[in-house]
Amino acid sequence: MRDLLLVARFEVLRAIRTWRALALLAIYAVASAGSSWLFVKIIGSMENSAARLLGVPPTRVPGAMLGELVKTDGWREVVVALTGSPQLADHLVTVPPMALFYLWVAVLLTPFFSASASAECIAIDVSTRAVRYELLRTGRLELALGRFAGQLLLTGLGTTLSMVVVYGVSLSFLAGQSPVDLGFALLWYLPRAFAFSVPFVALGTAASLLTASAAWARLLAICAVAGSWVLVGVARFIETTRFERSADLLLPLLPQGWLRGLWEPGPEWLSSAVALAGLGATAIALGYARFHRRDV
Repeated sequence: MRDLLLVARFEVLRAIRTWRALALLAIYAVASAGSSWLFVKIIGSMENSAARLLGVPPTRVPGAMLGELVKTDGWREVVVALTGSPQLADHLVTVPPMALFYLWVAVLLTPFFSASASAECIAIDVSTRAVRYELLRTGRLELALGRFAGQLLLTGLGTTLSMVVVYGVSLSFLAGQSPVDLGFALLWYLPRAFAFSVPFVALGTAASLLTASAAWARLLAICAVAGSWVLVGVARFIETTRFERSADLLLPLLPQGWLRGLWEPGPEWLSSAVALAGLGATAIALGYARFHRRDV
């Protein structure tokens, strides 16, 4: 465990020293800021549509009619589309819209960011043979798990920064927001966003364990993430056919299959978090099965 923590610390410090950490955090910040601003504009457009239906003057600042907007059927449809959970619609319409949007953005963006960033954590040292110097002092398992832990920490910093950016954009451009309520709602969803990123960090690390080329590892990780979204789309389609039992077998094998559980208001979401961690452990185990026999 001491070796694992030392490797994780070295991974984080190396990312900071080589500016990779700054670049990763900048990507999280820019993506979160841009998408949040667009969502604020969408809320403003929906409010103006609701104002026309009610026969009242339109609002100039998005958020001025947020209390009336969240009571409409149109907003309920938006919530169901964001979360994919019509059963929880009555609860989710009471959550600040930007908090829902934060977890939704994390679900869409974090898998690609975390997988591509972690894909080079080991492959780049295997390609330069620098990994041999580390393996003189620790084992391959400690090295693999330590790099994975370091990448998890970087991803945690990214998701936290993304939350802060969403909070800032919401208070700056969306009227009628309670800073305290919004802050608590965002903090409530932060661990869920991080839990969803775990299997994708593991996927990128596993790709890095399979090849000596950082570029190939990154491509493999991105393709695997994209493929998982394709498979979940196929599974959702199968659910509408007479072969729905096949979807029940496929979805638990995909991180997206546990996504609906992350929207649960109570501690039920922890079971999804445990399942996501299990998928991450499986990905690391499959990558390590190849790495521990490789000539590095």
